Amino acid sequence: MLGGLGPWVLFGAGLIVAPWIFNSSASLTVLSLMAVAIVFALSYNMLFGQTGLLSFGHAVYYGLGAYFTMHALNYFAASHIPYPVELTPLLGGCAGLFFGVVLGVISVRRAGISFAMISFGIGILVAALALILRHWFGGDGGLSGDPTAGTHILGLTLISHMQVYYLMAVWCVICAALMYFLSTTPLGQMANAVRDNPERVQFMGYNAYQIRLRMHSLAGFFAGVAGGMAAIVNGIVAPDALGFVNSGEVLVMVYIGGATMFFGPVIGAVILTFMQIQLSNYTSAWQLYLGLLFVLVVIYAPEGIAGVVKAHLPAVRHRKIRYLLPGYLLVVVPGVLSLLALVFLVQMAYALHGNQIFLSQSFSFAGFAFDDHSIWTWIVAAAIAIGAFVACRPGVVLAKRGWDRLAEEIKAEEAYGKQQGADAR
Repeated sequence: MLGGLGPWVLFGAGLIVAPWIFNSSASLTVLSLMAVAIVFALSYNMLFGQTGLLSFGHAVYYGLGAYFTMHALNYFAASHIPYPVELTPLLGGCAGLFFGVVLGVISVRRAGISFAMISFGIGILVAALALILRHWFGGDGGLSGDPTAGTHILGLTLISHMQVYYLMAVWCVICAALMYFLSTTPLGQMANAVRDNPERVQFMGYNAYQIRLRMHSLAGFFAGVAGGMAAIVNGIVAPDALGFVNSGEVLVMVYIGGATMFFGPVIGAVILTFMQIQLSNYTSAWQLYLGLLFVLVVIYAPEGIAGVVKAHLPAVRHRKIRYLLPGYLLVVVPGVLSLLALVFLVQMAYALHGNQIFLSQSFSFAGFAFDDHSIWTWIVAAAIAIGAFVACRPGVVLAKRGWDRLAEEIKAEEAYGKQQGADAR
């Protein structure tokens, strides 16, 4: 019970404490966008992680939910209809649900590459319509509104960033709890069965198409809610919300965090939002670092960051993490050194490009100035990056030995426990 409750406690505590640590207006906006991204990523994981549907057009439901929410905000404010602004994400969710059903009837008849290509085509189609139907989508400039206008509940005004954040946090918790509950229902369990073996599901008498359609529709609903939340935070919705880039970003969120665990997409959403907003303020190469992180996760941690954490839980539970620490310590120092050298090379490449345009600029890293026009600077940095990476090898070998010993002892203890139980009976 504690294992299942622990992540929820950390999740709730993080949402409550975060704005008191990062309390500037910019930080609160970033935290609000993280809450939006969490709902969006969890909705995508209903398709990808739970049902096995790789979608390249999930942003369609997010964007349409945002547009419907913004139109509703403007209409209610102009007509003085007493509909609370705080509940408008529900309207975005209804829009996502409607289009999830309509488009799902077409797209979920087949899974695998067929569904991926159909969803990709739908995403391109809707993104093109957003530029054609300018009256509804607002053209290139998008559609804007004022979330502070209109009717509010509980004395809220949504003028302060703190109020907006906690509203997003409440919606985030509600949506996450509902999606988790859905994963425990018979529909959620059968969605996992459809993901693993749709032929056996058909043999058992269930309709795999209907299960996919229902999960697709519900995923569209929660994506629409996320879009409605984003409309309140940003006060504007642009056609980019419907585009392929947004669909690709949510896929990266889920894969980096880990689609095999419920809270994996939460980790991925936080990381990607941070890199998009905060890291981009410090370097123009943030997308390169994101791509590098994605490649490393695919190669070395196919179950995502949450999968790495899950793999270490037995070592912590059996109090044998000491077997892994020596290897990890031997990897940390050269690994960090190699990473810093690689970052140095990337930043120097960007600085060199800038120096060719603005000759007065100079390259500095960690407070020190370097000559980015000297070949020796490049050679030394590359040698450090490669040498430190090679130096990680002994630590990796030692860590593998620790994992082997750990697995053997845990297996022996579990076998001994079973034997003791059998003797007691």
